[in-house]
Amino acid sequence: MMTLPLSERPQDSRVLVHAYLDGELSVSESLEIERVIASSDELAAEVAGVRALKEALLYRLPSETLPPQLMVRITNLTGLHPVRNRPTWLALAASVLLGIGLSGVITTHVYRDLDHQIYIESVDSHLRSLMASAPVDVASTERHIVKPWFNGKSVQAPKVADLAAEGFPLIGGRIDVMQGAPLPTLVYKRRLHTISVWVATEALAARLTRTTYSVNGTNVAVWRVADLTYWAASDLNAVELSRFAELFVAAQ
Repeated sequence: MMTLPLSERPQDSRVLVHAYLDGELSVSESLEIERVIASSDELAAEVAGVRALKEALLYRLPSETLPPQLMVRITNLTGLHPVRNRPTWLALAASVLLGIGLSGVITTHVYRDLDHQIYIESVDSHLRSLMASAPVDVASTERHIVKPWFNGKSVQAPKVADLAAEGFPLIGGRIDVMQGAPLPTLVYKRRLHTISVWVATEALAARLTRTTYSVNGTNVAVWRVADLTYWAASDLNAVELSRFAELFVAAQ
């Protein structure tokens, strides 16, 4: 009896996609499902979504050993031993049932944390700039040189505050990419500390729901000037970074 190829068995393909993402397929099976994914926009989008969800869960929900009592309950419920390497159809069915029960809690938690990914991306961009040969693409303390440099490079045009007299001199600007969008980045100094300042697109502004944030010792501050939302990241202490934000607003 001839077996239909995976491309003609969409339900089997979807199940195998998740087995593939969990590293549970053989080399030949992985190669076949990769060809199917490459030929299906729907499956490719599902793979991207599952990978993003896995990354968010791993980042925010570090793995913990299941309590013995829970492992016994799962074994009694599904008839499966928890150390089995390959899923059976019963295991897949049990996963679906468990997923339905947990989906409300997990979805709320993950999507709340995904809203905070913009802060994490900001800190990552700031730290990458510090590891580069220079934290700016255009080096200048003159705002009338830095501001025009952004023309044609990004959608938003930032207002550039001159805060040298207050101890926060401008040193230049660069373009960062976050959430797939090019963002103008102003760079200031405070003694030995560097401050990266971004102006948000409308979509990003809606996700900047916190006025302060901290990621592994790097502080983030968010503020508005007229109809634009700005935010900054620096290893400067939170009090001074908030003071910088206040001065930036006042200068406009």
